[in-house]
Amino acid sequence: MKKFTTLCLALVAILFLNNNVNAQAFQKGNINIDLGIGFGIYGTTNTWTTTFNGNDTTVSENDGAASKVFPIGFEYGISDKIGIGADLRYSNYFIDNEDSTDRTESVRAIDFGFRFSFHLLNSDKNDLFIGLGLGYSSVNWKYDTGGNVFEAGSASGSGVYFSLGVTDRIFFSDNIGILFNLSYVGYKYSKVNIDLTSEAEQFLADNNWTFSQEFDWSLKGVNLGIGLAVKF
Repeated sequence: MKKFTTLCLALVAILFLNNNVNAQAFQKGNINIDLGIGFGIYGTTNTWTTTFNGNDTTVSENDGAASKVFPIGFEYGISDKIGIGADLRYSNYFIDNEDSTDRTESVRAIDFGFRFSFHLLNSDKNDLFIGLGLGYSSVNWKYDTGGNVFEAGSASGSGVYFSLGVTDRIFFSDNIGILFNLSYVGYKYSKVNIDLTSEAEQFLADNNWTFSQEFDWSLKGVNLGIGLAVKF
């Protein structure tokens, strides 16, 4: 009888542990794909460097920026607590039309990077985790020249970014859920090139003048988003 009772208790314990493992929303071997939409609010620092005939002039200013963010995330569970993955993110920045001297038509960026995540709360339908991301970002400006051939038509540059945030996936079924994300994000773009029109470049060449303009752009702020969580 004692052996039978011990065996029953052992079976109950095994079943209990097995149910706990199966009840986890995130497990080793899981593949998660996240599709989202969100907003970013940043404090920015611009440092402009203008070179004319070998003479440099540098001006810095602090400002702000905001964007719509469309992230896609992939994660693979290497354990029940740790995941690794990749992020692809598209950002479309809001343009301030109140400044009549600003001819900016659009500012768009694409990010790609890798993410490490640690899962804090892992229950039946709830997966709460901290994520650290690092990666590469490309940004492009488009300007309205207003018919002036000496106005810059575009600018482009690249840089790096990092993100540290909290994401909560809440599953409605074994495979489909909703997610919420709050993260701190920083970008650093160095030596963004401002492209002159071909007419302006020809004018400078005809007069034996040299002119170039570039700037560094740094952003630090918060991203807030919501999205669809899919698990395989």
